[in-house]
Amino acid sequence: MLRLAVDIPSYRRAAASFEALTQVALSKSSLQELVQEYGGRLVEQEAQQAEALSALPAGEWPGRPLPCPEAAEETMAVSLDGVMLNVRGEGWKEAKIAALSVVEQQQGSPEPEVQLTQHSYCAGLWDAATFGCQQWAEAWRRGLPRARCVVAVSDGAAWIWALVITFFAPCVQIIDWWHAVQRVWAIAYAVYGQGTPLAAQGGARLKELLWAGDLRGLVHELRAHWPRGRELPDGLRQALGYLFRQRRRLRYPLYRQAGYPIGSGTVEAGCKVVVQERLVQRGMRWSRRGAQALLALRCALLSDRWDTTWRSLVPLAAQLA
Repeated sequence: MLRLAVDIPSYRRAAASFEALTQVALSKSSLQELVQEYGGRLVEQEAQQAEALSALPAGEWPGRPLPCPEAAEETMAVSLDGVMLNVRGEGWKEAKIAALSVVEQQQGSPEPEVQLTQHSYCAGLWDAATFGCQQWAEAWRRGLPRARCVVAVSDGAAWIWALVITFFAPCVQIIDWWHAVQRVWAIAYAVYGQGTPLAAQGGARLKELLWAGDLRGLVHELRAHWPRGRELPDGLRQALGYLFRQRRRLRYPLYRQAGYPIGSGTVEAGCKVVVQERLVQRGMRWSRRGAQALLALRCALLSDRWDTTWRSLVPLAAQLA
């Protein structure tokens, strides 16, 4: 019952599916109560673990050690982002989400081929500090502290990189390729005019320079059309400022040669799969308690640890297993 409620994007449809499968009548309100009960237990359990792990460097709390498991691979990736959902009485609020993955590399020519696998997620209606502890607990469960290399790929939001530096440094820090490309096109549109043939040609040229990691050449190209002393419009100034501030995270040729991912598609997909497909449907509004309970259970399901989580929530289930 609980798994259907977490997986199917409607309590009413989940209840109907359960009744069709078992011939046992079930109301959607009963499913909602189940989610709040067991999801609430999981929220409390994970909050205790996150607090303990953030407070004790050794990863222990009184009476029970929590050893960090081995990393699944030598190189692992983490991406952070935010996605909006409708909270009753508050309006649209940001749920923060982390996606953690294994980085698989295969030799290719001229650069290694990179694939991200074994994804897991952490999501909730938290402030940045609380989310930092929660995503660190998920990283601990995945063994990221024992990985040889951690690659952080995200957009340029300041709160994201503050958490990355706090919890994962030293690590490889990379701005998501498509977020950087958006700034390049903003420059092209400001210089050549949006929708013009020159903008298409100029944007493609600037994108090539960014791909080659040649920021100096990109600025030189811009200055050929926008000389010094000429006032920069706001959009152009903001795009250039973004690239300048993030310049140490834009060395794409080095990242590709090393076999690192340069896109944050895993967390963007996580925003959709974990949050939007279940909690952001037409007419849906959530209490904070209900949304957090469902998000905790959904992360467990989509991170392939549903059975382990269920046994931790129901002692009898662990005995029967």
